[in-house]
Amino acid sequence: MTLASISNAYGTSLVVSTFGARLVELMFRDKAGTVENIVLGYDSEEAYQENPDGYFGATVGRVAGRLALARFIGGGLDFPTVANEGTTHLHGGPDRALDRVEWEILPSTSADTISFQYLSPAGVEGYPGNLEVTSSYQLTSQDELVFELKARTDAPTPVNLVNHAYLNLSGNARRSIVEHELVINAATILDTDVDLLPRGGVISVAGTAYDFREKRQIGEALPASGSEPWPGIDSTYVRNNSSDFAAILSDSVSGRVVKVNTTEPTLQVYTGNRIPVGPGRSGAPHGPGKGICLEAHRVPDSPALPEWPSIVIEPSSDYYQRTVWSLSTASN
Repeated sequence: MTLASISNAYGTSLVVSTFGARLVELMFRDKAGTVENIVLGYDSEEAYQENPDGYFGATVGRVAGRLALARFIGGGLDFPTVANEGTTHLHGGPDRALDRVEWEILPSTSADTISFQYLSPAGVEGYPGNLEVTSSYQLTSQDELVFELKARTDAPTPVNLVNHAYLNLSGNARRSIVEHELVINAATILDTDVDLLPRGGVISVAGTAYDFREKRQIGEALPASGSEPWPGIDSTYVRNNSSDFAAILSDSVSGRVVKVNTTEPTLQVYTGNRIPVGPGRSGAPHGPGKGICLEAHRVPDSPALPEWPSIVIEPSSDYYQRTVWSLSTASN
């Protein structure tokens, strides 16, 4: 694994890795000016390999999310994939999904951007077509972290990419995220079964633990699901308006705030219900509830969701996603 870093004039910096094209560290100041890491991760490639199902900071795909019975059906395609969560195919598969391979660092065209590229061969984890994927990280002078994901194929194939970073604004994961405050610009979530597979349609969040249309502490929504090993959230929020912000996460103790904007129609909100207990990067304590993912993505094809656009791309139609984290601090 090769590491690369970017910093700006405000002391904000990030570290990224060729292993899984992942975000390893994001250093940002609190309201007192103390700079600390606000994402979860590890110090070595070996630690990531020993805990692969955490997907810490990784570029995830080819298809992020779950495919029932490890089969993709949609967009004129019907093919088996490799199961890695019981009978379900999760986040691209068990062996050569995008988070489990070494990427190439592309020659730099800008001092504030690092880009990775990987060619996923046809047939890997069952997917058709050779898929060339680019994952870029830009740290702007305005304290914005910009994620850009691109893909092109030589044959029809499904693509749904995400960055799977876990945020913890307390700094160095010293506290759980249950006291963080969250706003999500969504009035509905996808209806799912106990295996988190879509049943069809959406559920209104009004009057439920999933309602974050107004700012509230994450802990007020727990327990939200009896199917989770730790009582938390793992739900797909359907955004109200793609031109508005997707979510705002804040921590009143540190004053840190992250505002999420994206090109994508949904946000997978996951409160780290299955994070393994143990030391993370620089010894930061990891465990359930120590991080939250706000994953911008599309809805994978499913016979239960015929109303959603297919995620299949053609050789003539490339994939593109742009997601922005705007970092700031509040005095109170």
